[in-house]
Amino acid sequence: MAKYKQIGRADMTGDKGIALIHRIVNDMGFVWNALHLEAGIDGIIEIRDAVTAEVTNCIIQVQSKAGHSYFKAETDTGFEFLCDERDLDYWMRGNAPVVLVVSRPDQNEAYWVSIKDYFRDPNRRKSRKIQFVKTTDRFDAACRERLAALALPVDSGHYLAAVPQTDTLICNLLPVADYPERLFRATTKLRYPSQVWETWEADGVEAKPEWLLHDGFLYSFHDLTFSPWTKVCIDSTTQNLSSNAFAFSQDANLKYVFVRMLGSCLKEILNRQGVRFSQSRWHYFFRSTSDFTEKKVGGLSVFKSYQSKSNPDRIAYYRHRAAELDFVRFDGQWYLQITPTYHFTQDGWKLSRYFDERLSGIKQLERQNKTHLRQLRMWEEVLRQTHLSGSQKKPKQRSLFVEEPAAMPTPTPYTMLSFDPLVAFDVDWNVPESAWLPQPADDSDADDAPGQGRLFE
Repeated sequence: MAKYKQIGRADMTGDKGIALIHRIVNDMGFVWNALHLEAGIDGIIEIRDAVTAEVTNCIIQVQSKAGHSYFKAETDTGFEFLCDERDLDYWMRGNAPVVLVVSRPDQNEAYWVSIKDYFRDPNRRKSRKIQFVKTTDRFDAACRERLAALALPVDSGHYLAAVPQTDTLICNLLPVADYPERLFRATTKLRYPSQVWETWEADGVEAKPEWLLHDGFLYSFHDLTFSPWTKVCIDSTTQNLSSNAFAFSQDANLKYVFVRMLGSCLKEILNRQGVRFSQSRWHYFFRSTSDFTEKKVGGLSVFKSYQSKSNPDRIAYYRHRAAELDFVRFDGQWYLQITPTYHFTQDGWKLSRYFDERLSGIKQLERQNKTHLRQLRMWEEVLRQTHLSGSQKKPKQRSLFVEEPAAMPTPTPYTMLSFDPLVAFDVDWNVPESAWLPQPADDSDADDAPGQGRLFE
């Protein structure tokens, strides 16, 4: 027999369970009142408007069961709880809604069920058994609206505003961080870019791609007084100009030249990473791999084949990640505007016959913000070349007996144009996607002749 009075481990666990409920209810913006003299109800939740701070006098009674012993027949997806007959009779008899919360406080884990709703079925009432589903019965701040619906009368007309939460919004604007300070301009007799290339080819010389032929002038970020530029420019006409004079001019012609010059640098960043420009679709896309195998960047498939459902031995089409990229200026700052999209081919090169149907279908499938954010992050990684300039991975130890294929060389980062991280805004209000977006659809792709009916099944 113990010499001194004791408070056992079960009592401590029960108290932790009440504390866990108190914290979660507080996170919801509701009021928790613990009962000290009770026969089967541990506390009361009063519904409160988190914005106006108004209390409603609409309540929910709560019974807590805390500890590992209450999780019977547990699996990865659920567990069972057997109610005591006297408890169940007591809960069902009253006129207020009652919820049972079963928790493991040491794991910060709790699940709940509305007793009167669950045991409305006579067969369930007879068995006294509750089957908890972990994915849908989790007791946390996300179940706030469902709890409020139990307490508020249907005809009350009372609206509960969302609990104020801060959030960070990611914009699709990538700030231009750096570009060459000087822009060279010289007069030329040549009128078409093809003439410039033909002149260099005839002389057997190579030139950098950062140049523009416009209105009788050749523009470049390279000094035009040196070869091979002197072969296509008129002597003594070269001007050394400030790039910012073009970047921040109100003259449409000067802005056009600056944007085109940035575009020539942008193409170099992308070309080094296997991204090409589609003249017909006016967007950039990842080209096919040499052996038509899947390619990933930032965890996303940027090139992938899809088999025909009617004939698994045949490739129905290839999907390429793509993006519309446009330089824009706001408040004296240049940005690259990124609009993710897709490119579809039937053989890795030729456009798919069902290009528009496939694009429309996948756009409807990808209505979740998180999907667009992942694509934005992927393009940010490509454009900022973070996966090229990062630390070198430790080389794997080569086998002495097995000949391994040589790894593809990593492209050298392009330095003439660089970008800062995507623009982000901190806001005082958060609207959960679950409150306004439909349930995510299965991200499968259409077959040979896609239809849209399956998108809404």
